[in-house]
Amino acid sequence: MQKLQPTKITALLTKLAKGKNVSLRDLENVLGLDAVAEYEQLWAAEQDRRKFFDNKPTALAEYEGMLKRADLLTARADKALTVNSAKNLRVLANAEYDAALAHIKQYVAENEDGKVWLDRDAFGALGQARLVTSRSTQKLTEGANAKVSKEDIKRTVLQTALDKIAAEQKAFSESAEGIKLKGLLAKLNKQSRGGGYT
Repeated sequence: MQKLQPTKITALLTKLAKGKNVSLRDLENVLGLDAVAEYEQLWAAEQDRRKFFDNKPTALAEYEGMLKRADLLTARADKALTVNSAKNLRVLANAEYDAALAHIKQYVAENEDGKVWLDRDAFGALGQARLVTSRSTQKLTEGANAKVSKEDIKRTVLQTALDKIAAEQKAFSESAEGIKLKGLLAKLNKQSRGGGYT
């Protein structure tokens, strides 16, 4: 196993932060083959996660359709010329929202993975939950659908290596050997400043 060098790892992180490319060969040269294997494993997991969101269940597509109809009715009510027609359109929109809410609550209750598809809690008070795959302007967050890039994975692998080095250094400095070494270094430092030998 090769010795990890924090300065080289930090240089690659800086390169990524500047938007420059860090190749797998760069990772291998600085971190070794294990890091490349970790990167490939994380990238494969990301591709599998993306495939999960490509196969939207029918019940969720129906829910999305209900929300779209309710949103269109609300938009029409906002542009209605008369108060009466606006009121009627809002009643229809609210009925559609209520039906959509009942539909999604039933789906989430019956399917454990249902919550992963939603941008907020279906049972919460933050308004109508949207699918994380939706392009709606009312969607709060990407949620679990947020795509992780290859650069993000490289950054994770590099940061994990840096964190490991820091943890090892801390553990050594707190160990008996580390404390003894600090004492010896302090003694040598004092002697090199003219303190002489004792």
